[in-house]
Amino acid sequence: MSERHQVTMDRAQRWLKENTKRYAFKKLEKDIIQPGVCVECGSCVESCPADALTGDLSSGKYVPTLTGNCTSCGVCYAMCPRTYPLWTDVAGHFRSIWKARSTGEHRKQDGGVVTALLGYMLDHDLIDAAVVACRGDSKPWMPEARLVEDAKLLSDCGGTIYSHASVVGKMMEGFKNGALSVAVVGTSCDIDAVERMKQHPAGYLSVDRRRSVFSIGLFCMESFEYPKLKAWLKSQEVDIDEISRFEISGGKFRVRTPKTEHEWPVSELDSAASTSCAYCHDLTSMNADLSCGNIGSEEGFTTVIVRTVAGEQVLQEAVQEGRIEAELTDPKSLGTIQNVARSKRYKYYGMKPKH
Repeated sequence: MSERHQVTMDRAQRWLKENTKRYAFKKLEKDIIQPGVCVECGSCVESCPADALTGDLSSGKYVPTLTGNCTSCGVCYAMCPRTYPLWTDVAGHFRSIWKARSTGEHRKQDGGVVTALLGYMLDHDLIDAAVVACRGDSKPWMPEARLVEDAKLLSDCGGTIYSHASVVGKMMEGFKNGALSVAVVGTSCDIDAVERMKQHPAGYLSVDRRRSVFSIGLFCMESFEYPKLKAWLKSQEVDIDEISRFEISGGKFRVRTPKTEHEWPVSELDSAASTSCAYCHDLTSMNADLSCGNIGSEEGFTTVIVRTVAGEQVLQEAVQEGRIEAELTDPKSLGTIQNVARSKRYKYYGMKPKH
């Protein structure tokens, strides 16, 4: 082994030790090799500084195999093209990350930050309207997208509804009626649709540069189809029309009625999940101006990921005006967000291959 090669390997290990969580080969074997995700490129074997790995060809295909002493340096996991070891791989770029809460009296979900930010923007004419998902009148937990122009009406749509709503369609309705600037609150799939309309040469927001959208993305592991969710809850002897609050945190799905509270592991609701969610990799809405959710913050607070200059300006102005209180999040919380975001990425690897 040449001296230069050894120096390079040492520098790689040092960077991993100082900057990331390191995974042993067993983690690579569990996440990538055993599920059949491995592309047989050999990067893990050839990058191992301890020469502990071998490409086993006895089965007729290249299978990375532990044949020496693994030092848990993390190089094999980091170099695999099918892993997501870095924050940017799973949660995107950001300018800053905060835990925050509204200073208002009424917070229907977590820290109430999204409602407070929308109220600030409407009160200061930074936007003409905000698009949010609200509870329907006849079917309370079947979401209804609304175009809100008066900040006083935002409280009617506070709280999270775990089903899809056509917020982009409602955004377009606002533009058709003459709005120039609209804020849109949605999950990553909604925000991606807005981003496509901004970036594609034929996209509405690309063709008409006078229109603008401020996007607030919500953390989302998966959404549920209303009929399936209603049926599943009925099988648990819970009437969806009697529920006053939904919440997902810590891997638990919780519902509250005026008389009782119920809790189940989220995994038990897989049968009610939207089919489109199986193809989504994005937990934190990486294309949003601001991304908000409860992962990484204690109860009563909202985690806010600032991704753009516009997002940073709105958050800081709302803090300065006293509508929101916020402090920078700690490294442990960042690690929690990264781990959950990575787990969503890897759910895709659990899908049954077509060949």
